[in-house]
Amino acid sequence: MTDASDNKSATHSRATSSTPIRVLIAEDSITIRHYLTDLLEEIPGFEVIGQAVDGEHAVQLAGELRPDVISMDIRMPVMDGMEATRHIMAANPLPVVIVSGLVERDIDLSFQAIEAGALAVVEKPPSRDHPQFHQKHRQLVRTLAAMARVSVVRRVTKPLTTPSRPPRTRRLYNQPELIAIGASAGGPRALSRLLGGLPTDLAVPIVVAQHIPHEFIPGLARWLDQATPLTVKVAEDGVVLRPGVVNLSPGTAHLQVKRESGLLVMRLQSEIGPYRYQPSVDVLFESVAMACGTQAVGLLLTGMGDDGANGLLAIRERGGRTFAQDKTSATVFGMPGAAIERGAAEKVVSLAELPSAILKLVPGTG
Repeated sequence: MTDASDNKSATHSRATSSTPIRVLIAEDSITIRHYLTDLLEEIPGFEVIGQAVDGEHAVQLAGELRPDVISMDIRMPVMDGMEATRHIMAANPLPVVIVSGLVERDIDLSFQAIEAGALAVVEKPPSRDHPQFHQKHRQLVRTLAAMARVSVVRRVTKPLTTPSRPPRTRRLYNQPELIAIGASAGGPRALSRLLGGLPTDLAVPIVVAQHIPHEFIPGLARWLDQATPLTVKVAEDGVVLRPGVVNLSPGTAHLQVKRESGLLVMRLQSEIGPYRYQPSVDVLFESVAMACGTQAVGLLLTGMGDDGANGLLAIRERGGRTFAQDKTSATVFGMPGAAIERGAAEKVVSLAELPSAILKLVPGTG
């Protein structure tokens, strides 16, 4: 079981640098607002500098106080969290973390807020006597601490558009049969942009390991399915991979790809094993390297830490094609940066260029 000491370690480096993480809490419920304030201020290295009672108030205080990170409720009066995020990112860009309930409408709005520029989404911690309190508390603290370090840029609101398809080019490599993608912080928005640039008739399947609280995986699948031309589903054990279908690993299992009777099949592993994250990008990539060899394509997107770096290297060492998102377009450069340092990335590509890079490799489209 996790206790407060785990949360202290999450903020140790920031706290010891003498400057606390300054948090603005936007929440219309006075009870929850005070509860979140108490939860954060009992952790060394955090300081709640403001409390907004609605989205409009959050926009105002964000401009006045310039916090390091904003804890944003999604459903509030006057202006909801999605619109507040949109205004903040257009006028005074700051790291925003959506702290959401698990009602389906709240989850859907949370991902719309991510499209507007929010960096992450976490569940509101339950009461202190709840069996999952320590886990959810730690999730909130770690996410706010990590996102407080992210530099964000102004976002001008505009509709999502699908880039035009690049011309087909002849290539000398084996034709890919599978694309594997790993992502963490900033991943949902990056996936939306990447998958939105791929055609409906993509000739290969896609498997994805995204670090996000497991309660939000179905909502992420729904949101991506609506935001991209491809079909997006939550992966199921024993299902054969099909072209044009994106399969998201559930948050309660590692996703692996196996070759069975000549077909590529998804297998779910519920035991977390020695891995810090579940789903683990390394587990997915290493299984893809074994199953597909030279016919694998691995993409490592924005995220904290180094999960996926060893797995991407495994794909490259077995002759597959490997890409890492570049520092300029990555919300957090930790994961792609680690892969680049280890020589795992064949190419370093901006998010805007990734769809074109994929379509130059994949046969049967265009």
